[in-house]
Amino acid sequence: MRYLILFLTLTLSPPLLSNTYEISDIDGNEITVEVMPSDGELLLIWLVDHEEQRPVFEALVQAVNDSGVEIWRVDLLNDYFLPRSSEAVRTLPGKGVASLIDAAHRNSSKKIVLAAYDRMPLPLLRGVRHWQEKATESRLAGALLFYPNLFGPPPLAGQPPEVDPVLHATNIPLVIFQPALGSQRWRLNQIMQPLWKSGAPAYAYIVPDVRDWFFMGEGSHGPAEQVATGQLPSQIALFAELLDQHPKPNSAKPLPDTMPKGKAIRTLVKHTKPEPGPAFSLLDIENKPYSSTQFNDKVVLLNFWATWCPPCVEELPSLNRLQRRYEGNDLEIVSVDFRESPAQMAAFLAETPVDFPVLMDTDGRVSLDWRVFSFPSSFIIDRQGQIRYTANRAIDWNSEEVWQAIDSLLVEH
Repeated sequence: MRYLILFLTLTLSPPLLSNTYEISDIDGNEITVEVMPSDGELLLIWLVDHEEQRPVFEALVQAVNDSGVEIWRVDLLNDYFLPRSSEAVRTLPGKGVASLIDAAHRNSSKKIVLAAYDRMPLPLLRGVRHWQEKATESRLAGALLFYPNLFGPPPLAGQPPEVDPVLHATNIPLVIFQPALGSQRWRLNQIMQPLWKSGAPAYAYIVPDVRDWFFMGEGSHGPAEQVATGQLPSQIALFAELLDQHPKPNSAKPLPDTMPKGKAIRTLVKHTKPEPGPAFSLLDIENKPYSSTQFNDKVVLLNFWATWCPPCVEELPSLNRLQRRYEGNDLEIVSVDFRESPAQMAAFLAETPVDFPVLMDTDGRVSLDWRVFSFPSSFIIDRQGQIRYTANRAIDWNSEEVWQAIDSLLVEH
């Protein structure tokens, strides 16, 4: 049996022996496919959304190719002249992906597998469904989704996220590579349920001891990342064979009528119906206990963040300035770090000043209780423990808007 794995990145040129070649989507837009030929039986189409050089990722792709997998690598953002943003990827239609699948069927007799990471699995799934609407034959075995973010637009801080509607219309075999320390680890069931309900043979593989982007070489590519990345070539072959054992769906499923609500608001949002925040009890890096009850009768700014999150780090100086502005008043700024170790945080704090307590949410459960979806997320809580303001993105905390909000809560009793 022959296999074709598709890594979505695009660069194609009619004979597959050339390095690149061009195809056109349904609207006439040109898509470039970078082809890495192989004599194996699997074609992997890998959709990428980064343009900077990432040596760890490049080595991984080469290792997969050396294992006998033909790779088509495609960068749809570049082909469509779109900004490299999460929102641009999240809202990308699937026409280009559908054209890639069609081209793979025309130009190869191999089995086909799609691959994508982070937000790119959404246009991947939309493209599969679009292709299914007109397909007359299928050698598409399924798709490999690495640390996928399959949710809709970011909700307001404290509100639950909704999965993208395409999950309710997906019926192809899938394997989700979910890092054990990844940001969506505890929402995996929320992703799997609609996939199973829609008839998709979906599998989840928990990648031990690593975070999202583990094969991109970001930050410290430590022993756990090296092991997980080194195992991927053989895992891709094994999972491709598993996916191919399932029957090929012969039709597309209808999309639901409703669309997820939510938007990224880069300012404070006042809550017209305040609700109490969940109780918590955490330790700082010196094992000093902190509890939500010790902040009774205080105004609290609770900030959820992580050192690997650039916007989180960028807003720290303005939080420090806010701390100094209200020193001696009843405002308490408290931060909660998401799933890092005390040693990692101690190393960070040795280089970067943080003038308020940093509590360690090492398993991510407190962040889940507070329905934190994106980082940073912040909550301003009044003296009665009610959530009065939230921010679901980094903001300038040293601003008139923030001062007015805090001052109004400080005078309340």
